[in-house]
Amino acid sequence: MPWTVDYSIPAMTAAAGFGKVAHLPFIMDSRPGYHRLSSRFLLERGLGKWHPETRGQTTLTRRIPTPRSIKNYADWLVNFLEWAEMRKLNLTSCDYVDDIVNGYQKDMEKGKWSRDGKKLSNSTINCRVMLASELLLWMFDKGLRPKFEVVTIPVAGGNFGKKVKSEVRLGNLRENKRRLRMPSQEELILWLNSVYRNFGFTYGLMCESILTTAMRREEIACLRVDSLPEDRREWHLKDVDAPFAQQRVLITIQYGVKGQAYGEDHGDKIGPRRDIWIPMHLAERWHAYRSVKGARSAALKRRVATTSNIQEKRRRIKESVCLFLDEKTGNRISSKQLYHAWTGGMVPYRGWSPHRGRDWWSCATLMQELEERFPREKGFDETTKLHLAGAARDVIRFIIQPQLGHVNEETTMIYLQWFMDAIARNVTIGYDEELQKYAQNVYGENGASIEYPKTQ
Repeated sequence: MPWTVDYSIPAMTAAAGFGKVAHLPFIMDSRPGYHRLSSRFLLERGLGKWHPETRGQTTLTRRIPTPRSIKNYADWLVNFLEWAEMRKLNLTSCDYVDDIVNGYQKDMEKGKWSRDGKKLSNSTINCRVMLASELLLWMFDKGLRPKFEVVTIPVAGGNFGKKVKSEVRLGNLRENKRRLRMPSQEELILWLNSVYRNFGFTYGLMCESILTTAMRREEIACLRVDSLPEDRREWHLKDVDAPFAQQRVLITIQYGVKGQAYGEDHGDKIGPRRDIWIPMHLAERWHAYRSVKGARSAALKRRVATTSNIQEKRRRIKESVCLFLDEKTGNRISSKQLYHAWTGGMVPYRGWSPHRGRDWWSCATLMQELEERFPREKGFDETTKLHLAGAARDVIRFIIQPQLGHVNEETTMIYLQWFMDAIARNVTIGYDEELQKYAQNVYGENGASIEYPKTQ
């Protein structure tokens, strides 16, 4: 039988005195039976008691993975353990280079260890090898095997011109750099209209919110009713005297935010707080949506109306803390439901996702900011392009990166690459007279009659 990732019934686990681990997965092996080794690893990893970067350093802050991350870890671990069982690999004596890199990794690269016999993506392979290595490192730390060493090699790199020395594991597969493709304005409008039409106003508003704020879909799904102050007088405004289209409102988000976890609230991860700007027109639409006569109130009434118990009605009202509610059921809208609505519209191209929506905001913001400083109609000579590149780095660092919540500057470098691609022009040959002279030298007087396309 295949190895599986399973979960206990939280209420029963908590009643037995194990409430702290009730949300964590465990692994069943091929017997089938509870696999103690890997399940214990997941417990310590999920509770933050062990981390590959802070091994044995108990004084450091615990880094607790999100439920989605720990589920991914369990899935990747199951894949490795199945492979190890098939290859009869001894976890207490295996070697990193001989068994992990030249065995497990090579089998995935060659398609020997994949569902369809084809090579897996580099990112998938790297993630699985990472978890396999973590398990073996943890085993050494717990005295369950001899020392296990992940061989690393130095690499050169840099962020915004700064040289950085770092190391990567031996055998780490290089990722293909993401090259951005943005939809046209017409494609974008057709897609967004199809979401509004097929999935309703709330889903359309959520998708539009990603485009205009660059929030992650989990952050949108976890928005609270009071994320935007209910009293308009408490809104933190910018450019108050500017035209309405240019005004913005500052809000703080923390639920569902990527990064270190600081507990939970109504089942949502409490992440690091981040201040972001949202357009005034979007703030007004959120405000109208949650009003007494808005779509949210109508959705909540439908949920409350399905029970006649007064206490249950009050409980449902009290627990409905999220801003966006499903119009049909009145339940909160999950990030998965939002993803389904996003990809269920007339997508402009294959791969158009909520994450690409964040990219769209970044590219649109970058282009808008730079066009204000360097009007395109004046043209871009080589000197201007150098100034553009420097200005683009500043926009990315001080405007785009804080809004996105990116820690690593390398992640946002793709936007600089996109911009440089956007302003690049084809090289043309503007030396028609020189070409004629060359033709005469090669072909004699007949060469003078050769016609070349005129440059613009």
